Order: sequence, then structure tokens, then C-alpha cells
Amino acid sequence: MDGLGLEQTIFTYFRDANLNGRNSFESIGTEFVYSNVLHLYHRALYHLKIRDVYRELQGWVNLPLFDCVHAVTLFSDGALAYRVKKDYGKPYVVSVRNTDVNTFLGYAPHTWQMGRKVLLNASKIIFISHALKEKFCSHVAVKGILSQIENKFVVQPNGIDDYWIDHVWRKKKSGNNILYVGKFDSNKNVVRLIKVVCALKKEYPDLQLNLVGGKGGQEKDVQKWVQKYSSWIHYHGEVYDKDVLREIYSNNAIFAMPSIFETFGLVYIEALTQNLRLLYTKGQGIDGLFKEKIGESVNPLSVKDIKCGLAKLLAFPQIYVGNQSIDFESFRWRVIAKVYKEIYLHLLDN
Repeated sequence: MDGLGLEQTIFTYFRDANLNGRNSFESIGTEFVYSNVLHLYHRALYHLKIRDVYRELQGWVNLPLFDCVHAVTLFSDGALAYRVKKDYGKPYVVSVRNTDVNTFLGYAPHTWQMGRKVLLNASKIIFISHALKEKFCSHVAVKGILSQIENKFVVQPNGIDDYWIDHVWRKKKSGNNILYVGKFDSNKNVVRLIKVVCALKKEYPDLQLNLVGGKGGQEKDVQKWVQKYSSWIHYHGEVYDKDVLREIYSNNAIFAMPSIFETFGLVYIEALTQNLRLLYTKGQGIDGLFKEKIGESVNPLSVKDIKCGLAKLLAFPQIYVGNQSIDFESFRWRVIAKVYKEIYLHLLDN
């Protein structure tokens, strides 16, 4: 959007001072404002957090100068955008994310009233995936106002690095090699995946599991499995060189990441550009994004279901159409930026 000539101020707030300056870049019309305003007690005191952060926002940013606001989360940033609209009359759009649905709607009923105010006063409500939208709409806190807000819904998936779109591989993959790319934490579910693959190894002696990533609460457990089965579980470490990562993708036929919670999961799309069959989470992330049969969705908490999904991917590769008909141009960030720019301009026209 910076390249499209939009002038933006990005206000980000945090508790960890090490995050100061994170994700900034050389820009033409974008200003970054960082605030170390959060404290540990703000995690429990939601309304106090909103009050304190809003005061900080008013102190750092000249709010009357802006045309509109984009709140990139519903409950935290959305509450700020709602206050800006009340005090300064500025319209806003709000994005609904995994944390909003699975944490705030799931475990924080004291925030629901504010969430409903944010939704009712937003000009557009943006979801990164169809799965997230469906889960959001089914929640009791949303159902009562659904008829008043569903006309504002926009589903706009995230983008991926241009590199993968410029290096799409259309030929089908053969073999029984399985790849995982991601953090080694409990949410990404890598240990449960390894256990399932171990069980399937008896049926598929040539099966190989490749792991890319690291960091997280399950890292030590993963390393134990790698050492125990080093002949067929291969650990590649954290790989940032895209050419090297693409070579790893090329040597695998299946990408598997049964995350427990997943807002979008751009790594699934990266794997799909390389024509791997996918194992992904039912009702999360990319589930419902494609009409094509690109893989299997599974219950991430069920070893039996993960095993069943992987077994299908291994036994019946011919039933998956791959990426033949998928237009990956829609995942270019500069294409997505134009979509957001049109949304912002529509706000100003109304």
C-alpha cells in the first residue's frame, strides 16, 4: 500500500521492549509509531488496557488528520478504532483474527459487549479465511447481531512472498515423503504428527519425514524423535534461503501441518505452489478456501483422524487435483493491497 501512494501511520503497542522497531521498513509515506505501554496486568484487565492504550494513541498520533482507521484485530485494536470513531468521527474497518475467535470469544465474555459495539459500528469486517468466518458466525455472542453485520463481511486471504508465485511447479509429485515446515510448538502439533507418521511407517516402509523449523515448547521432544529415527526422520533446521526451501519442497509429495489453531497459514499456500498434497486443520486456516481437492482436512486433536487423513493422501494420490487450476496471482501482496485500497476509498465515498 505504501507503493500505491497511501499515506499511513502504523501504531503498534507491546509489553516486550525488544519488539520496539520490529517490522519497520524504508518507506515513502508510512510512519511507524511504537509504544511500550502494556504491562502484565493488562492481560487480565481488558478495559483498563483499552483505556491506557487509547490515551497513548492520542498522545502519539494526531488523530484528526486521518481519513480512516484499519483495526487489525477485533477486540484490542477494534476497541481503539471504535473510540476514534466516537471522538473524531473517523470510519474504520476491522479484521477478525484467530486470537479474536479462539481466545476472546472463547474465554473472555467480559469483552463481548465491546466486541459487538466494534462490529456494529465498523464499515467493513474482514476475515482472512472462510473457515474463520464460519466459526465466528456460529458463536453465541455474534448470532444476535449477525443480521445487522453480515452485509459488511469481506473474505480476503493473506498473501505469500512473490518468490513462490514466480516459481510455481505444476507437475504432480510422486513418492511417500512427508514435509513439515513451522515452529515446534504445541499449537502446530508437530509431536502428534510425528507419532502418526511413525504408525504409518509400518504400512509404508519407504516413507520419509522431513522437518523444517524449530523454536517452541516441543523442540526438545522433536529432537528426541529425530535422534531415535534418524534413518527416516530428517531435520533440516530453520531454513530461510528460499531456493534451499524450494529444493526441499521438490523432494516431498505431501505437506502436513495439523495446527490446533490457524488464522491462515501461508506455508500451506507455499507448499501448494510446489504442488504438494496438503494435510491441514478442519475448520481452521485454509479449510474451505479452495473448491479443488487439494488435500485432507483433519481434527488436529485426534490421532486417529490425522492418521486417516495422511493414509488417504498416501494411498490415493490420484484423487487430488493439485494446483493445476489455481491462480496464485490472487495471493500477490500488491494485488491484495489494491483490494484494501478500494475498501478504504469506499469508506471515504460513503
